[in-house]
Amino acid sequence: MPKGVHNIMVSVELDRQLMISVDDHVGTLAEVTSMISASGINMIAICAYAINKTVAIMFVTEDNNAARKILEEQGYNVSEEEVILLSVENKPGALQAVTNKIAEAGINLKLIYGSVAKEGKVSRIVLISENNMDVMMMIKMEFGRSSGQ
Repeated sequence: MPKGVHNIMVSVELDRQLMISVDDHVGTLAEVTSMISASGINMIAICAYAINKTVAIMFVTEDNNAARKILEEQGYNVSEEEVILLSVENKPGALQAVTNKIAEAGINLKLIYGSVAKEGKVSRIVLISENNMDVMMMIKMEFGRSSGQ
């Protein structure tokens, strides 16, 4: 384990992310996020990327059901996928300690995205693995002693 991360703060929970695929044009992401924010729904995490002329947008909100309804009413085809929401102390080696444990358990990660403000204390990370429940339980067992879980 990296030096200084034996007692890192970690919390973890299962959630769902919404996903849409849309034509790529200037302002696509602004259109989607403004629909959601105009309804007072806060985004927890977002990832978007363009391939050819299509944009894939994946995001977690504080009210996925309401966000999904809003997008579907505007004609978007919305799908959902289970994700792990990981909150980990923002210090060198903290995320590495978690991903090392996942690798040691022989579980492959399929997707990861997240961020933190430069002076932020906690990084918010979205993970998708081959078995999200196993990863969540393993993280709780390995790091629960130091995170108050």
